[in-house]
Amino acid sequence: MSAGRCHTRLQDVLQAAGSARDVFLQITASRAESEAAHSLQSAGKLAGVAFAVKDVFDVRGTRTSGGSQLFDHRPPAMADAAAVARLSAAGGVLVGKTTLSELAYSGLGVNERFGTPTMRIAGKDHLVGGSSSGSAAAVRAGIVSLALASDTSGSTRIPAAWTGVFGFRPTLDRYPRLGMMALARSLDAVGVVAASLALINTADEVLADDHTALDPPRSPPPFVVPAHDQLLSCDPRVTGRFLETIEHLRQLGLRIHQRPLASLDAVRSMHQRHLPIVEAEALRAFGTYLALHPDRLGPAVRSRLESAGRNSHHRSARPLVAAMPSLRAQFRRELGRCLLLIPPVEIDPPQLAEAQTIEAQTTLNHRALRLPMIFSYLDAPSLVLPVGQQGPGSPRCLQVTGASGHDRRVLHAALHLQSAVPSHPSPSFKGESR
Repeated sequence: MSAGRCHTRLQDVLQAAGSARDVFLQITASRAESEAAHSLQSAGKLAGVAFAVKDVFDVRGTRTSGGSQLFDHRPPAMADAAAVARLSAAGGVLVGKTTLSELAYSGLGVNERFGTPTMRIAGKDHLVGGSSSGSAAAVRAGIVSLALASDTSGSTRIPAAWTGVFGFRPTLDRYPRLGMMALARSLDAVGVVAASLALINTADEVLADDHTALDPPRSPPPFVVPAHDQLLSCDPRVTGRFLETIEHLRQLGLRIHQRPLASLDAVRSMHQRHLPIVEAEALRAFGTYLALHPDRLGPAVRSRLESAGRNSHHRSARPLVAAMPSLRAQFRRELGRCLLLIPPVEIDPPQLAEAQTIEAQTTLNHRALRLPMIFSYLDAPSLVLPVGQQGPGSPRCLQVTGASGHDRRVLHAALHLQSAVPSHPSPSFKGESR
């Protein structure tokens, strides 16, 4: 592409980002122009690829807000977060920073102060999911083709599933976390949202600094699907779409077995009995603000922190932390040579009108996080793969998951799945023409 066409394309991207007020918190126009000019001579794997960054990552010269009023007076970052630096070094062009659930502490993507991205389904506004709401929205709207996200209990996978784009949570320390605002360090992972599986793969190679990636095997691995009773908490529509997709894959010749995985039940049981790790570590990170600056916390986050404080008096997260290594080993044994196929989220995207009270947000948030949270505890690399659309605006997605450290196996398996069941467009965003 000529320098003139590249400049025109970048100006279109920056204009679109600036118009998406519920998606972008900051536009990095000067940096984007500089990086775009450099990318014309770059041989990097992401040369010329426009990307956005969830505002939990430091970007040199910008304030990292975490989507919260708490940090209105924080000074600009002196350096890029390590993940941001790697994308830029590979030729990526940073367009701006995206909105999120406050402090990345919700799976819904609601942020009353900084913006709540929505999408139109059957003529009504629906939530895009969170906490990486802006990253998924920016990719789905076509403003950028790649975005950095974070994932503690599903914050990359939920918005990817609800918007019908690709989303990947890697093994915990596969990507560098330096310069990323923490919510719960035991579970916080750097995530990636992208418009294509090819970009997810390229971003993985760049972020993991993995130069030894092998070509995917010629035949897909065997897959396992949880027993029916382990899917009972999913909405019937979610389960129905999932089972239809699984049956279609079987008819195409993929080896898919259905059997119970005790590790999934064990994680869920322990999570119910003990103080969730996210509650304990979020309280440790931000609980002091309940006394110091409660007026600077949004009502939903304030309510969650207060609830965590009450729960911490009679429950502890220590048994969960201590059990994670053995649970992860159990999951690895149960999978064997297989990879897991499962719905990414138990529920379809709720209407914005259904999330107007703290009580409603609490209930919806619990349901949104309940399934993806399991795989955070298991440190299981998980990819959300769009595989079509059911009816007017209901994304059909699969999550393919492996044991901790098996990131490349998951990504290679996704290539086989995508060739078997191609994806289709997903719901339009508010104001987006179709």
